[in-house]
Amino acid sequence: MKSISEKFSSLRANGEKGLITYLTAGFPGPEESVALMEKVQNWGTDLLEIGVPFSDPVADGPTIQQSSQTALNHGITLKWTLKKCRYLATKLSIPYLIMTYYNPIYQYGLKNFAEDCYQAGVSGVIVPDLSLEESEPLRQVLQNKKVDLIQFVTPFTPEKRMEKIVKVSSGFIYVVSVAGVTGERKEFDPLLKKCLQKLRSLTSLPLAVGFGVSSPEQIKLLRNYLDAVIIGSYFIRRLADGKINSIKETMRLFKKHLTQPCRKKE
Repeated sequence: MKSISEKFSSLRANGEKGLITYLTAGFPGPEESVALMEKVQNWGTDLLEIGVPFSDPVADGPTIQQSSQTALNHGITLKWTLKKCRYLATKLSIPYLIMTYYNPIYQYGLKNFAEDCYQAGVSGVIVPDLSLEESEPLRQVLQNKKVDLIQFVTPFTPEKRMEKIVKVSSGFIYVVSVAGVTGERKEFDPLLKKCLQKLRSLTSLPLAVGFGVSSPEQIKLLRNYLDAVIIGSYFIRRLADGKINSIKETMRLFKKHLTQPCRKKE
């Protein structure tokens, strides 16, 4: 298992920001998706987020919803994804995380899920529909296996709630850039920078911004305030169009912008 904290420590030591790439398990096809997961670490990805397809993905926009439905049509499940993660453990040198909704985990069994994540080398778990108040049972069984449960913060999260979230967080904080679902966007919420600044005053954990990052210009705008960007819909849309080379080139371009020296903060 590759530690999330160790990866971010290495990035910080080198003065770099991280690129977290989201890919849907089983999209565009089962074997194609696994092969792509092997390749992306050579294209600049620092951490890999593997999305488990789900029939009611409430946090996902149309691009990822479509990829999820395609994967479901291929018969992709949480169990299949964890099995493939065991294979990835022999191939990847970067941390990889599972993104899934709570119902599949509950049906799987919390202890069984935590054990299988550990056996499969999964470093972290992201559950968009699991609130802080309901997260302790899963957080505890994952913690026992040294697997991080990633918590969410939005630009609208009150400061007192932020304080509660950072106290129980590990790995990194997932900062949602806007109110709404995943998907490419031209602009971020004006409160995002203030949110990142407030979080930085509350915790030394890495801050990763997702939901809408899709251009070098956005990275330039935010890189002084974050530790990583999470990019999903942008890559999934190009994958749906069969533009593998475009994904490769763009990942390298994004990573280039994430390794440039930070400017003085505004």
